[in-house]
Amino acid sequence: MNSFKALLLGATILIFSNILFCQVNTTSFEFEYDNTKYNGAIESPNQKARGMIVIVPGHGPTDFVVGAEYSELRSFFKRNGFAVCFWDKTGCGKSEGTYNHNQSIVSSAEEAIAALSRIKDLNIQGSDQIGLWGISRAGWICPLIIERDSSIAFWISVSGTDQFENSRYMLEANLRVEGRSEAEIDLLLGEWDHYQKVLVNGGESLEQFLTSIQNLMKDPYFNPNDFQFTEEIFESIQHAYQNSDTKYSDTTNLAIMVDNFENKLSKIAIPVLAVFGEKDSQVDWKSTLKLYRNTIGVHPKANLTVKTFPNGNHTIQKCDSGGINENLEKFGYAVCEGYYESMLRWLNKLPLNSN
Repeated sequence: MNSFKALLLGATILIFSNILFCQVNTTSFEFEYDNTKYNGAIESPNQKARGMIVIVPGHGPTDFVVGAEYSELRSFFKRNGFAVCFWDKTGCGKSEGTYNHNQSIVSSAEEAIAALSRIKDLNIQGSDQIGLWGISRAGWICPLIIERDSSIAFWISVSGTDQFENSRYMLEANLRVEGRSEAEIDLLLGEWDHYQKVLVNGGESLEQFLTSIQNLMKDPYFNPNDFQFTEEIFESIQHAYQNSDTKYSDTTNLAIMVDNFENKLSKIAIPVLAVFGEKDSQVDWKSTLKLYRNTIGVHPKANLTVKTFPNGNHTIQKCDSGGINENLEKFGYAVCEGYYESMLRWLNKLPLNSN
């Protein structure tokens, strides 16, 4: 056989073997939560599954089952021997109901617990070693799942959250990205603090309120569409805040997203990988990291591992500024180098013994 034919045959075998290795078997499943049917799928690798990774997404509609959301991540996990499980939120894909952007954290966790119960009934290979991969908002959801389901084997937290909602941090980080001076940022943040205080607690007329936040309302980042308060809107927003079950910080008036969040994190007794982009302009990653180290990090059975990416944004994509409005086209919308590999190295160290 000449060298060209040998090379061609070798390449053909390699391509064919890669196709076999990456081949997946998909199992559709449905579960019910809150009188609504949800549609999901489990993608299993062709080889024996080492475990199963359940994707817990952040804010926004999903397109997992019909579309290809997180397809690159899913393929990566499957290539490395993990089954991957996901389902679409209400009103998305083939799930019933109407999408609810304001679904509570507790409700999202209970939805996931219902899904996990159904997944275990299917007895698919890898389901005896289930781990969670969650991003952003999932940083609040996953600890609630772990608290309720003692069978969860590990947690990969990507761009995780501290106990507070992140609107103030987003404003400050993105004003800085947009080029505001520190004096302008201080002024606008002061007005935002007043804005939040009045909406949560009341105490001012609309005229007084608008006078106090006039610079904030003129800022093109905070109010790009020139939204204007009316008396009706002002009163309805205050009514919604003051009649909500949500608790707010006495000092910052930020919503406390999970009650006793520090306590819940402190009880986590499984391996946790925390991944952050150091240019995240949506979540205060330094605050979360400190919180994780003071809670998960001191539990003898938790085994906290942290990986940060200096040029990573909220979704661990390559970036310059990390701002919400940054165009990532020049980076090809690529994830940071080493992101997937760092997860795999960590997973390879886990004592996963799937039957």
